[in-house]
Amino acid sequence: MITLQQLLNTQSDILNHAKVKVVRHKDSREEYRHVMKDRQALLEYQKEQAKDVFKGCDYIVSFIGAERKRSIFIGVFKINWSEPRGNKHYYDLTPVPEFECFVDRLVIDWGKNAIAWHQWYNTQDKEVIELLPQGYIGNFPGLLDFVLEFDELRTLVQNPDANHDWRHHLSAVNGVYLILDSKTGRQYIGSACGNEGIWQRWCNYAATGTGGNKELVALHQNDPLYHRYFRFSVLQSLPSNVTPCEIVTIENLYKQKLGSRAHGLNQN
Repeated sequence: MITLQQLLNTQSDILNHAKVKVVRHKDSREEYRHVMKDRQALLEYQKEQAKDVFKGCDYIVSFIGAERKRSIFIGVFKINWSEPRGNKHYYDLTPVPEFECFVDRLVIDWGKNAIAWHQWYNTQDKEVIELLPQGYIGNFPGLLDFVLEFDELRTLVQNPDANHDWRHHLSAVNGVYLILDSKTGRQYIGSACGNEGIWQRWCNYAATGTGGNKELVALHQNDPLYHRYFRFSVLQSLPSNVTPCEIVTIENLYKQKLGSRAHGLNQN
């Protein structure tokens, strides 16, 4: 068995000479679900705590809680200083670059005491379950069973070998897809056909942010990073022998059902 402590020591021994806590963020409350998915928001979220839970710490080793007791590494952070702010406690945190090679890749077993979300680093060995490939975004759940944030889509496209199942399934089918503007709730419905199906079309979105669609391009005029609000999903997969004309007919039906022309981001 390889432990968390052993693996991190291969990169640096700075944690051996410091007071360190290991923490596991997992919050199913509705108001925090977006935080758990947005990495930057999560890093800000951990800076504020209801109590002074990191009192006396020099560093924290942070994870996101996954299914059962699996936990995914998001970084080691140095605590520069802390102070009370209102009814909360604020910590100024800096990522430690020596351990960035394990971010989003290192998976550990949190252990028996799953309820305790913060523990002293040296009181219990944490077993390393897996070290995932660079750029891996998770198991492919099925064509109709996922929603990808834009950053996840870009990571997927930039790391096709690490996400072979995603590329295989998305390139094997044509289909009708949905882009949700999570800021406004408006929808864009499109379709994809060709040698690499949905994968090929979504690669274009990952590269440009807009795919060249007029309404999506317009959203970027005032905010060049507007694509960070886009979420991608498949509405219906279609076999490769369906004609382009048939695909457009199905696409138009979805536009009619969901009102994406009158109230969304489709112009035609």
